[in-house]
Amino acid sequence: MMEITDHFIKSPKRLLLLIHAIFTLLSCDTLFDSEPPKIEIVTPREGASYFGTLPLELEVTDNFQLEQVEVFLDDESVHIFTEEPFITNLDITQLAAGAKTLKVVAHDKAGNWAEAERETRILVWEPVLVGSTDPPGGVFSVYVAGGYAYVADGSSGLQVIDVSSPANPVLAGSHDTPGFAVGVYVAGGYAYVAEENDGLQVIDVSNPANPVLAGSTNAPDGAVGVYVAGSYAYVATGSSGLQVIDVSNPASPTLAGTYNTPGYALGVYVAGGYAYVADGENGLQVIDVSNPANPTLVGSTDAPYAAVGVFVSGSYAYVADAGSGYVADWWSGLQVIDVSNPANPTLTGSHDTPSPAIGVYVAGGYAYVADGENGLQVIDVADPANPTLTGRGETPYVNLARCVYVAGGYAYLAEEYGGLHIFDVSGLP
Repeated sequence: MMEITDHFIKSPKRLLLLIHAIFTLLSCDTLFDSEPPKIEIVTPREGASYFGTLPLELEVTDNFQLEQVEVFLDDESVHIFTEEPFITNLDITQLAAGAKTLKVVAHDKAGNWAEAERETRILVWEPVLVGSTDPPGGVFSVYVAGGYAYVADGSSGLQVIDVSSPANPVLAGSHDTPGFAVGVYVAGGYAYVAEENDGLQVIDVSNPANPVLAGSTNAPDGAVGVYVAGSYAYVATGSSGLQVIDVSNPASPTLAGTYNTPGYALGVYVAGGYAYVADGENGLQVIDVSNPANPTLVGSTDAPYAAVGVFVSGSYAYVADAGSGYVADWWSGLQVIDVSNPANPTLTGSHDTPSPAIGVYVAGGYAYVADGENGLQVIDVADPANPTLTGRGETPYVNLARCVYVAGGYAYLAEEYGGLHIFDVSGLP
């Protein structure tokens, strides 16, 4: 044995070769390593829900040496670790809400790999429900002005609700209209109420505690929606299309002009001398009302199923949301239509909401959608070509959200037979 040792000591070159051979043999462990890494997902917890960031903590071990640890959400790579600690916070603000499968794949230097999965859920921003009230009829529409919410309350007519304290809405006054109130617009101290069977009711609300009928006019097929601009009320009248009513004398509203749209007029918005009519299965109709006595069709575009509500912001497309009509479509969610050229309205983008989209209001780069059984949907429309879900507000009962109005950092959601719900939306992300 001493002779062998002396042999290597007397030859440094041979000693170096021996040392190299020993390390080579040791490193050959990788050639015979068939054991995969072990993975434990500490967080996120199984089935837990997260908003904004997803906390990630992993314990990954290997009998020899790890190469990398890759993290996936629904098969899309979102992070790669190359060393410990395996802890980070994942930004999930740009991901769609819903159930997600988190998958972790670990590789070692011998080529072995292992994976582990966990189900988690991504939430979107949730506006805070601060107050509710349940008027006696069905809450079909709402308009907010001067600290009051004016509610078209079905068989109970017009309800005036004091919302100066959003957390404590209280009834201030009411007027029992003769028919079934489904739409309302407030201007100049008057509430213009669309009634399904009795046309347009003009109610003096200068004293909110004592609303008084000022005048009325019939519509052939009843009134469904109403918008007031200047001295005219523009009324969606179902199968009779658009009616233009002169309300310069609220005590004596008179018919000024009509346009019989091809479908079933359900909603109307007026801007820049045009009336934008949500015309059911015939989509969006753009009508020139610069001469109220002679409304004229200038353009139209189909909706995937049935346009039931419309809101127009500005006159130009892709410029601070300007020039786009935001159409609430019954089955297909929110449709964003470029109306910068009223003669040629063009679909720009869309967002498929989970329930029938019935009403829409646009403010501050967001579209607030009354989305049937799924309450309030808040959609970022800063890029009209790519509407993105930002938030969702749920109400105490599963009901039919029909209309939404936004004012003073609050969204007022009208739910048929579910009441009026007030959400604080000042904390939008």
